[in-house]
Amino acid sequence: MTETPKIFISYSWTNPVHEDWVINLAERLVSDGVDVVIDKWNLKEGQDKFDFMETMVKSKDIQKVLIILDKKYSEKAEQRAGGVGTETQIISPKIYGDVSQEKFIPIVSEKNENGNACVPTYLEGRIYIDLSEQDKFEENYESLLRNIYQRPAYSKPKIGKAPSYLFEETPMTHKTSSIVRSFDNQISKSPRRINSIVREFLDNFFDDLKGYSANVVSTMDVIVFGKAIHDNIVSYTSLRNDYVAFLDKLLKSEIEFDIDIFIRFFEKLPILKDPQDGRSSWSPSEFDNFRFFIHEMFLYTIAIGLKSEKYKFVEEILYSGYFFQGRHDYKKEVQRFNELYNYVEIFDQYYKQTYSKDYFSPMADLIIKRLPENVSLDDIINADLLIYYIASLENLYWFPITYVYRTRDNGKFEVISRLISLRHFEKVKVLFSVNSVKGLQDKLLAFKEADKNQNRIGYSRSFDRVIPIYNLIEIEKIGTIR
Repeated sequence: MTETPKIFISYSWTNPVHEDWVINLAERLVSDGVDVVIDKWNLKEGQDKFDFMETMVKSKDIQKVLIILDKKYSEKAEQRAGGVGTETQIISPKIYGDVSQEKFIPIVSEKNENGNACVPTYLEGRIYIDLSEQDKFEENYESLLRNIYQRPAYSKPKIGKAPSYLFEETPMTHKTSSIVRSFDNQISKSPRRINSIVREFLDNFFDDLKGYSANVVSTMDVIVFGKAIHDNIVSYTSLRNDYVAFLDKLLKSEIEFDIDIFIRFFEKLPILKDPQDGRSSWSPSEFDNFRFFIHEMFLYTIAIGLKSEKYKFVEEILYSGYFFQGRHDYKKEVQRFNELYNYVEIFDQYYKQTYSKDYFSPMADLIIKRLPENVSLDDIINADLLIYYIASLENLYWFPITYVYRTRDNGKFEVISRLISLRHFEKVKVLFSVNSVKGLQDKLLAFKEADKNQNRIGYSRSFDRVIPIYNLIEIEKIGTIR
């Protein structure tokens, strides 16, 4: 419980109106839990008023001394007249002797004919609280109360850690890094610029990504070739992390933005799978690093959307039509997200040789090994599985290469397992492109009846299989509890 603060009020007996103003202030403070000492309440007949004043000002039991400043008080203080003059002689040495002294709080109750606060010379330069204007009284009274209770409206935050990028041996050269660092400040000042900020980031990201062409030729030894692709993928990690951090900040900002900016960004990515130098012949494997980038970025896009519970964003990415750009022009027919699926095998031999293990999928393992701090194993696997489930329902191809990393500890896919809750269903129904519980039930039952690969999807050398979506929940129980 907060300790009761004790204060003393020093003022001038200017006139009955002013005295009533002071008493009203004292009563208000008492009602707000402050123990107030004031002559009208505490100075009794027979007591020495000068001794009383000196005791109050010097007492260690008094946490604050409120000095009520009106024109009369200032005049008496300057002339060292009456009780005010006595208090002035006591207070002045304390204030001048310790410039950090916070015990004495000047309270302005009156201003002169020029609109200036009536402040005596010995208090000039001291920050005062202005209670002279009715329209600002409540706001400034709260400031006084916070001062007395030592509960300021603004507190200095704890000192954080220095940004790690300041100490990296190789300075960041990506423009995307500076956009990520300035994102919070930019949207707080100009939230209406959100689309420009998103567009600027993705344009710079794409330009930087193009610079990660692997220096390989198809005649290389397969191990050497694989190592070059692998090392190139690892080298782009900082740029990948910028994308993850930016999208995370963007979705957490709760500011609406134009989803078409992302759609157009993804439409450009397939360009990277072909040479940009006008060559007429090449090996597709030369651009496997970009195939890896595209696949991984799409996984992270869905993972962060799910993690942020921005289901509408995820729905737009998964159900929009894409006019992907080819080497020379847009492809004319509309396509779906499954065109962003890429499986890279070129570094399989190098990877297995390096880690002395026969992985089901070196590509999947590299994705898992490269998880940034703000994306968990569950996040990336759930994203991969959701994409697979939606692709299956839409008769599209997507193999969830990371599924085999799911364990008993992270076996639940809550987006689906919680569909028993009607409230949860209403939040996530956009992911399944349905409007009602019955609509989803019918969709899952129809898919189950038509599915010829029940419990058969998985790596050929693994006993684990991808659990069909209709086996993750009892379909008839969808939406049956609140």
